[in-house]
Amino acid sequence: MENKQQISLSAGEWRVMECLWEQHPRTLMEMVRVLAPATGWSKSTIVTMVGRLENKGAVTYAEGGRARQYSPAIPREQAALQETESLLRRVYRGSVGMMVNTLADSRGLSAADIEELSAILEKAKEGQR
Repeated sequence: MENKQQISLSAGEWRVMECLWEQHPRTLMEMVRVLAPATGWSKSTIVTMVGRLENKGAVTYAEGGRARQYSPAIPREQAALQETESLLRRVYRGSVGMMVNTLADSRGLSAADIEELSAILEKAKEGQR
């Protein structure tokens, strides 16, 4: 399941991938049953998205009985890291500080958020020693 190429996912594609990361393999009809009630998407919309994800290398399938069995080709953590790095480069010119400052200014940080960030920074600091 290790694929290091850069894969950019739309919001809709994330929904499909979340469905597959939650449980795989799944057939198209299983994905339709899970996704349609929450999204209102038709079967053809989901088929189109799965096809795009296949073309991007984010989804693979195996022939299974009467229907293809789809699975994620990339781990969720890898996709999340790629999206985070892309956002950081595009919006914040690579500045983690600018991103955190924007979040702190716009929505405030709870005591739990601050404690969590402190622990993350302490861990990063220890990793540099």
